[in-house]
Amino acid sequence: MAPRLHPLAPAALGLVLALGLTACGGSDDTASGADAETSAPAVGTPSGRPSGPASSPPPATEQAATAVTVTAVDFELQVDGDDLRAGAVEVTFVNDGSSTHDLVVERDGEEIGEAEDVDPGGSSTVALTLEPGEYVLFCSIANHRAMGMEATIHVS
Repeated sequence: MAPRLHPLAPAALGLVLALGLTACGGSDDTASGADAETSAPAVGTPSGRPSGPASSPPPATEQAATAVTVTAVDFELQVDGDDLRAGAVEVTFVNDGSSTHDLVVERDGEEIGEAEDVDPGGSSTVALTLEPGEYVLFCSIANHRAMGMEATIHVS
């Protein structure tokens, strides 16, 4: 036959666990364990301390990618910005023409990136990391580049 527990044993065990969790969780600043569990850290700084008028925002760890749209209209490329900053660039290629087109990004004769074939009315996005310099954008399908589907962008 199994030994019988005292009727207050489960309550005592619960009290011991609660006291142990309270002692391990919280800081010296907290008045009780309940406060430590229900109070949220102040918003404003990474340390959880409230930000005041004298505090400055935390430094940005990553800059967002520069977005540029290149639109194919028949046998012409239109770029919404031809002077970009170096770093991450997200190129959206939109085909508003009546033929299938692609977009190749080249620097000094070397291909840097490419948006696959896009049918009329479609689009494609390609993420690139560009260094300062001059880049040529063009459609590599058939003789589209020779027909004028070429543009130059400057990255500084």
